[in-house]
Amino acid sequence: MITFKKLMQIIGLSVLVTSVTHSPAPAVAASATTRSATAGASAIQVYLNNEWITSTAGGATLINNTVMLSLDKLYVRGAAITYDEHSRMLTIQNLLTQGSMKIGSTNASVNGKQITYSAAFQQVNKQLYIPLRFVNDAIGGSLEWDAVHREAFISYPEPAGLSK
Repeated sequence: MITFKKLMQIIGLSVLVTSVTHSPAPAVAASATTRSATAGASAIQVYLNNEWITSTAGGATLINNTVMLSLDKLYVRGAAITYDEHSRMLTIQNLLTQGSMKIGSTNASVNGKQITYSAAFQQVNKQLYIPLRFVNDAIGGSLEWDAVHREAFISYPEPAGLSK
């Protein structure tokens, strides 16, 4: 049975506006042909439940052979993404999972388990970048990489009532 407090937490998580400004990523067609046509030869495209993830900083990039996402305007339906400038800690959580990672560290905690990633959460030219795998793990997603087309696909079970 869901208590009133738990219900309010669910609602709060789904509409939480954090210190990171969020806006939905533009929707794209679900076919691989359309996805590939929108990607440049060297661009890296990331899709979350068939929605292209972009940001004003330019979307995904490769840093030290690791796909990194810009934290600027990163939006994941049903998840709260917060960055604490004082502690330099990023937290991503939804109803089932929670992950946290500190700037400069390759280590993160996901649901209490310590995980080491191939690249650190870092700042490049005043922009924060986080490993794509950390985002995937923190939301409880399933990640697939298409090396030929340089596309990453995250499948993420959205909470009931939030799907389109």
